[in-house]
Amino acid sequence: MIITIYSFKGGVGKTSISVNLSLTLGWQVYSNDYYSPLEDVLPKERFKKYEPNEEIPPYMGKDSLIFDFGGQIDFRIIPAILQSNFVLIPLINEIIDIRVTISTIEAVRELNDNIIIVVNRTQKDDFQQARKQILEHYDYPIFEIKKSRAISDVFKTGKSIQAMVARGGLKRFNYSSIDHQFQTLIKHIIINR
Repeated sequence: MIITIYSFKGGVGKTSISVNLSLTLGWQVYSNDYYSPLEDVLPKERFKKYEPNEEIPPYMGKDSLIFDFGGQIDFRIIPAILQSNFVLIPLINEIIDIRVTISTIEAVRELNDNIIIVVNRTQKDDFQQARKQILEHYDYPIFEIKKSRAISDVFKTGKSIQAMVARGGLKRFNYSSIDHQFQTLIKHIIINR
């Protein structure tokens, strides 16, 4: 299974989604980010950073893989998208993000039409508003990941949200909602592979 997480827009939570999926599922992550905080969280054997001129060959490994590419235009994203089972496109419910997301979808769907939209860092009516705008143009599955301190705790502890919830206590109470959202996304990916 290969997933690419990509958007033309930076700062929409691509890496946050990647790290939690990787820690939850035990998947590898490959990145083109010059500096990726994944280097500090994931074990070395599960993280690879592509250097600026390094090509992306077809993935021949047996382990599942996440391509986590930065928001810059990088033609190396094309082979990653072509070999992916799914392309996750995260967005934040802001007018510029919706426009950039539509541009990203248009570019990606020419290469791979197995797209999943993730409305990230939601508060109040963000999910419904963004979902409505996206559904005016497309019929791709859309998932919500609410704004939560859980993500920063993933980077601090190196533990998935699921693992923190399983330990119980306040984190179970505070993070169970976002954990459920990630589990819903994961279930969709696994069932529809």
